Amino acid sequence: MEDNYKIWDIDRLLQSYKEVPDIAEIVKSTMEHLFIFLEKNSLLKCTVSDGKGNLTKRLIMKDELTEEGMKIAIGPKNPVHRWLGSKGSQKIPPNMSLLEKALAEIRRNA
Repeated sequence: MEDNYKIWDIDRLLQSYKEVPDIAEIVKSTMEHLFIFLEKNSLLKCTVSDGKGNLTKRLIMKDELTEEGMKIAIGPKNPVHRWLGSKGSQKIPPNMSLLEKALAEIRRNA
């Protein structure tokens, strides 16, 4: 069994919503903001943007997450999963406060 796998693939995810453009736009915004959040908070071992908020990478693999990135994104009841299911994640732009609080808690307990 391979230890490395895709965590998120924005373009593949958006294919599921090609018939529903309104929802596709929300999903696109949510995922792009998530990637930028992960990058800005040093939760990735790679860069995903050009530094101006434009994504240059739209796929994240498990081995591209830092140790803190794994804590926030992987495992049962992980903060990213809870955030993705929240109303805040579905706004444009998304409300990142749930993720910000979760990251502060992870760093406080480190």
